[in-house]
Amino acid sequence: MNTNGWADPAFEKCFDAFQSNFSEAGELGAACVIYQNGRPVLDAWGGFADHVGGEAWRRDTAVPVFSVTKGVAAVCILMQADRGLIDLDKPVAYYWPEFGAEGKDRVTVRAALAHRAGVPLIDGPVSLDDFGNPGRMAARLAAATPIFEPGSMHGYHAVTVGWITSELMRRITGEPIGTWFRKHVADPRSLNIAIGRTTDDVSPVARVEVLPERDTPDVDPMSDMARPISMNGLIVPRVSGLAAMLNDPAVQKVEQAGTNAIADAHSLAKLFAATMDPIDGERLLSDRTIADACRVVSEGEQWGGMPGPTYGAGLMLPGGVQPMLGQGSFGHDGMGGSLAFAHAPSGVSFAYVRNRTGPPGIVDPMVYRVVGALAEILEIPVTKI
Repeated sequence: MNTNGWADPAFEKCFDAFQSNFSEAGELGAACVIYQNGRPVLDAWGGFADHVGGEAWRRDTAVPVFSVTKGVAAVCILMQADRGLIDLDKPVAYYWPEFGAEGKDRVTVRAALAHRAGVPLIDGPVSLDDFGNPGRMAARLAAATPIFEPGSMHGYHAVTVGWITSELMRRITGEPIGTWFRKHVADPRSLNIAIGRTTDDVSPVARVEVLPERDTPDVDPMSDMARPISMNGLIVPRVSGLAAMLNDPAVQKVEQAGTNAIADAHSLAKLFAATMDPIDGERLLSDRTIADACRVVSEGEQWGGMPGPTYGAGLMLPGGVQPMLGQGSFGHDGMGGSLAFAHAPSGVSFAYVRNRTGPPGIVDPMVYRVVGALAEILEIPVTKI
């Protein structure tokens, strides 16, 4: 299967690792981009964007990146913290009074972003109309009774954290998070990232392929996305026609800040590079804000008794299910293996996106084949995958 792109000579091992995912490991369609100190050093893509139609992956092919969305949304919130518009240690209810109902009045913004708000599940069915109405879902969350005592532990808020983040952004900026991100971050930097696609988005979107054993016939898709926590602590949709749902343009238009960004690899790597270096404008985050956001808030066993991710303020940190490049890394992974992160000590940002979904909550060996090569180049000891 053809691969395309280029690598700085110092990063050729990463390009070779990416190519081997296709030649040796059966990758379907993917792209990987690495930045260092504000400039790209690897830009690689290959395979099929649409295996059924035979459409090749292009450099600007975007794909649903699932929970990588949380990392994008966290950057938006942290930009408000950097500007003094939100205090991470104030209660969510300070900005959103209704959220304080049912004993949630002391949940801080930091705790909520670290999955400690006590509302990882949504009560009752969730239709596509509900899913696409952040205000309606925010009202349901505000009225919800916590499943565990807020702040006492963490439990992965797979979808619900997206509605919390969206409502906080709306209360602070007066705009939906997707609109704010597009206006203040994506458009000025020519980023092909959308939290909910619009009619203005014209880049190709890869067709998501779902592994057959994942496409089972027993649960309504929208309710399932917001309800169950799987045995590995992450959301596991078990739906008839999951692939059809994920490829549905109506679903891809939904603004859901926990799960529903569509992006290409170059834009994700550039976004995280821009948290550390001024790219096409001002730097997005200060060193002070990054250091504060990367203080560990949640780690270890989570609600339900299973190991959970390690979190700072909205950012996934190394440990738990994702080693990334070790200490100093911050970003987020997504169902199917997509991963985007920055590593502040080396000035590196990394993004890998793909269109073949695998089980969520695991470290993808294809992604870490490239991360491992990058770690060798940077002489960083990283947990072997």
